[in-house]
This record gives sequence, structure tokens and C-alpha cells, in this order.
Amino acid sequence: MKKNPIINYKFFSLTVAFCWSITSYALSFDIPKIINNSNQAINVTNAAKTTYNGATTTSTPLSLSTSQDDNTFASNVLNPMLAGVGATQTATVREGEDFSDIAERYDVGYYELFEANPGVDPDNPQAGTILIVPTQYILPNELKPNTIVINLAEMRLYYQPKVGQKVYIFPVGIGKEDWETPLGVMRIITKTKNPQWFVPDSILKFRRKIGDPLPKVMPAGPENPLGSYALRLSRSDYLIHGTNVSAGVGRRSSAGCIRLYEKDIAELFSLVEIGTTVQIINKPYKAGWINGKLYFEAHMPLLEQRIEMGGDTKPAIDEVEAANKNHAVQVNWQEVTKIAEEHLGIPQRVDEK
Repeated sequence: MKKNPIINYKFFSLTVAFCWSITSYALSFDIPKIINNSNQAINVTNAAKTTYNGATTTSTPLSLSTSQDDNTFASNVLNPMLAGVGATQTATVREGEDFSDIAERYDVGYYELFEANPGVDPDNPQAGTILIVPTQYILPNELKPNTIVINLAEMRLYYQPKVGQKVYIFPVGIGKEDWETPLGVMRIITKTKNPQWFVPDSILKFRRKIGDPLPKVMPAGPENPLGSYALRLSRSDYLIHGTNVSAGVGRRSSAGCIRLYEKDIAELFSLVEIGTTVQIINKPYKAGWINGKLYFEAHMPLLEQRIEMGGDTKPAIDEVEAANKNHAVQVNWQEVTKIAEEHLGIPQRVDEK
């Protein structure tokens, strides 16, 4: 007898100092997308009205396919005028797949799947299991034209071009513990295709210590952890780059740099200019208004932040209060606390229905 699928519906450089691959070593568990097949700007004719932090804007309602087995997902292009964009999808686990395989197939990060599907073994999910793919997002307040915003807690990169009505969203790998990705505002100072890797002394010493020495200069090619493209930041020890280990995307897998899937860095490389602003933030909680309803999105804080916060839910409450400041609707604070504790990474409604 054919078994029913298992459904998990909890809800429903270049001088580079900190970019090395940890191929063959365990990756830390600390630890978008209009499916449209085109990069055309979203038409805002006959658009629906939305308010975000008190400002009224217009935006087209988004329609996403929920096909479980469609392997063609176009660009990560979303309308920036929405506080929240996209919609969750489902994916059916194929024989022999793990979360890294599925994440790359749907162009999301490993930990995004991990958060959204508690109770499912990420290394050996049972074939036929239906997973939630969290492709709905509340846009960060920091996002503006000609800006890249990288939110470490989400392990996501948002880019809004200087002109037009698009936002590009990509999953990223970030710095491991003790090799943290720095916060702050920077800019892109160089763009390099097929970069060499000049291995910094700190990484040379570390790799010698663990018995896996590296050459001082690694040429471009399949062994180079920078992948095929690199964007050097004004804090020049750090890059946004590709990878030769796609399983590191959506995890704490680097020594401080930001790594993307190869197809994603190729697209981002083609879009951004030298001088583009890059703002790196670390915000596990976001709130915003979608069609007159208040939504809240929570991610597990990074380990260092969890230690600092303890069990304090005040940062989550503060985020919702800030979004609600000019609206004063009744908030379901029990639901806010529950969402923060579950940290599924999916926007959920928190105003009183």
C-alpha cells in the first residue's frame, strides 16, 4: 500500500582576511521570490494599498506558485513597496535529498528550512515528506534604493536597485563563532570575476593547526572558496562572494565574509555598481503592515545574541510596538511571544482578529 506523504505543518580578495571554506568540517547550526520566470519590474497598475510604519504606499498583490515539484524558480525579485512580500511554498523531499539539497533547489538557505520545519531530520529527511519553504518576508526598515541590506539573524541579503520597483533577496552564509561578520555601513569598492584568494596569516595558521594546510595564494578555480565572483567591501578584509561549497549557504560557514550560491552571486554581481551601500544588521525580529494587518516575523537569534538575551522577549515586543506606533491596534501579545519562541522565520499575523 502506498503511504501518504508525511506533512509537517507546525505553521503551516584581493586581500581577504576572513573568507575560507570549511570543506570536510562540520558547519555550525547557528545556523525569494516571485516565481515568474522573468526579471521584469512588477506592474503597479491597479495596485493594492499597504501601510508600512505609518506610510501608505501602493503595491501589486503577489501570486506565487505552490507547486511542490516545480524545479524552476526564477529570480528573487519582489516588489519593495510591500512591508511583506511573497508567500510560503511547499516542497516534497526526494529520495536521497537533505536540507542543503532542497534549500539550493528552492534558492533559500539551509537554516531557513531548518527553522520552518522543526522535528524533521535535516540530514536524512524521509522521502515524501512535505516541507514548508519560507519564501515570505517582511522587508527590513533599512532597505532603500541602491542599498544592500544583510541581516545576519535571517542569513539573507536584500538588494534594492537605484532605479525601479524591484527587490532581490538571496540566502547567504555568514561568519562562524569567533569569526563573526562585522556590523555596520560599508560600500562596494571593487568587483572581481574569477578572483584569486590571498590567504591571510590567521587562516594559514588555523589550517596548519588542524592539519589541513593551504597555499598562500589560491588561484581561481573549483578549489577556491571565493567562487566565481567577489565584491570587496570598504572594510576591505571582507567580501560578498560565491562559494565552492553550496551547503555553506544559509549557515554560519565562513570566517566573516558573506557567501552566496554561485548563480545568486552571478546575478548580484551583474546588478550592483562600485559604490553601492552595504548595511549589515543583526535583527532576529521584524514587524510590518500587510493589507492593513500587522505581521511579525521571528528568527532564532545567533548564539552570541541568545546568550546575551537569555529568555528576554523584550526585543520582540519592542519591534512590534514600533511597527504599531502610528496605528494603535490591539496586539495579541501572547501570539507575539509564541512566535518569538518558535522562531519559524515565517511572517504571522499578530493584531487581534
